[in-house]
Amino acid sequence: MRVRFGAFTLDSGARQLLNGRQGVHLSPKAFDLLEILVARRPNVVSKEILLDEVWPGKVVEEANLAIAVGEVRKALGDDSKAPALVVTVARRGYRFAAEAEDLDRPAAAEPKGLYPRWWLTWRDTALPLREGDNIVGRHPASAIWINAASVSRSHAKITVSPAGVTIVDLGSRNGTFVDGKQLSGPHHLLDGAEVTFGSERGTFREWSDDLAAGTEPVRPRR
Repeated sequence: MRVRFGAFTLDSGARQLLNGRQGVHLSPKAFDLLEILVARRPNVVSKEILLDEVWPGKVVEEANLAIAVGEVRKALGDDSKAPALVVTVARRGYRFAAEAEDLDRPAAAEPKGLYPRWWLTWRDTALPLREGDNIVGRHPASAIWINAASVSRSHAKITVSPAGVTIVDLGSRNGTFVDGKQLSGPHHLLDGAEVTFGSERGTFREWSDDLAAGTEPVRPRR
């Protein structure tokens, strides 16, 4: 995910925040927090979800979240008394409120209604993948929503690019597997690969006009 807002560019692949061409320092947890808020803009992300996803599998005091939010605001030059970028929503959580441009989106948008080229099949459902980053998780805001108990809120990320399709686990509690092997880093997906999130099994598919099977003939009725 590469997103520009104001003078800043957030590059999740490079794990880098830039102000113009100058790098801006963020601790790993503060970067994770900003990445989640930007990815789900303009939706409110609850404190519970942020604690679960920034510190997966750990019991963390809410004060740690407030410290991370303060670090992000300071890095962005956001006024903590009247924030305009990372906004506090009382008794709910935080949301990213700035106008932002998705730099991974193709310059010329494809016409609506075209068939998807990449998708996951899960429980007899086809889940289309778009170009760029696709978060797979249990949270309804996920690009690929898998509502199952063994799936983390932000479980994995599938990235579609001109170089191919890759998948990486996002520190999920129960792991991500491709063809039975647990991921320890980015993995290139091929058509027909079995992908498992926790205990939920799916299949990655990629359409190709060249490889598509022909229509089978039907015997004429008598």
